Amino acid sequence: MAAELVYVGADIGGTKTLLAACTADGQLVRRLSFPTPLELSAGLEQLRTGLAAVAGQAALAAVGISIGGPIDRERGTVSPLHQPQWRGVPLRDLVQEWFGCPCRIEVDTDAAALAEWYIGGVRDSPLVYVTLSTGVGGALLIEGKLYRGTAGVHPELGHQIVPNEFGDPAPVRCTCGAFNCLEALISGRALERRYGCSPAHIPEKDWQLIGQILGHGVRNIATLYAPRRIVLGGGLAIHAAERLLPVLRTLLSDQLQLIPPPTITLSCLGYETPLWGALALALGYGQE
Repeated sequence: MAAELVYVGADIGGTKTLLAACTADGQLVRRLSFPTPLELSAGLEQLRTGLAAVAGQAALAAVGISIGGPIDRERGTVSPLHQPQWRGVPLRDLVQEWFGCPCRIEVDTDAAALAEWYIGGVRDSPLVYVTLSTGVGGALLIEGKLYRGTAGVHPELGHQIVPNEFGDPAPVRCTCGAFNCLEALISGRALERRYGCSPAHIPEKDWQLIGQILGHGVRNIATLYAPRRIVLGGGLAIHAAERLLPVLRTLLSDQLQLIPPPTITLSCLGYETPLWGALALALGYGQE
C-alpha cells in the first residue's frame, strides 16, 4: 500500500507560527501553533520539528511557507523585516533538505491573496489583498496570477508614503528606512508604540483617524490598479473591521473620481488567511 501523503503549510509570523497539514483535496488533518522564537537557530529548529509533527506518520508531498518580506524567490532566501535575525536565510533549500520534498515560499500577503482566490472562492479580477496586522502589506492578483514587479520583486504596498494625520511634529521612520510609510503609522507595532497599549485598547474616537490614514493608502492602491475588489485581512483589520470598513468605503466613494470605487470587504478566511495561503502554495495553486 502506498504511504499516505500530506501537504503542509506554515505561516511564519513575527510573533507566532501556524502550521497545518491537509490531503490532496484540501481536507485539514492536523494543526499546530507556537510562538515564533526571536533567535534564528531556535526558530529553524522549531520549524523543522513542527513540520514533522504536523505531518504525523504521513510523508510530505510538498511544503508551502508564507512569511514576511522581503524574500528572494529565485534563491529561496527570506529576510522578514519583523524578525531581525532572519537575514538571507536559505529557507527553501533547508526545508527541501530536511524532508526531500518541494518547498514553495511567498511573501505572506501574496500567499493570502492566493488563498482568497483559490480557497475562499473570491474570483473578482483584478483583486487586491491588503493586510493590516503586525505590519502592513498587500498583493495584486490578475485572473488568479500574482502580479510581479521587476525581477520578480514583490510590490510593497505598505511602504507607500501617506499623509500623517496624527500631526506628529517630525516624520516617523519606518523599518525600511523611509519616513511616513503606511506601515510606520498604522501597523500593529506602530500603534502599540504610539498608544502604549494593545490596539484592542485604543480609544474608540481614534479609529476614525486610523481609518483615514489607511484610506489614503487604499485610495492610492485603487487609483493605480483599478481593482474590482479590495480584500482587507490581518488580525488588526479583523478586530477593527466595524470601525474601519465604513471609513474606507466612504473615503473611496468620495475621492475616487476617475475610476469606479472597488468593492471592499473583509477576508472570507478570517485570521488565518496566510496559513491557508501556505497550504495553497503546497497544493500548487497559482503555479506559474
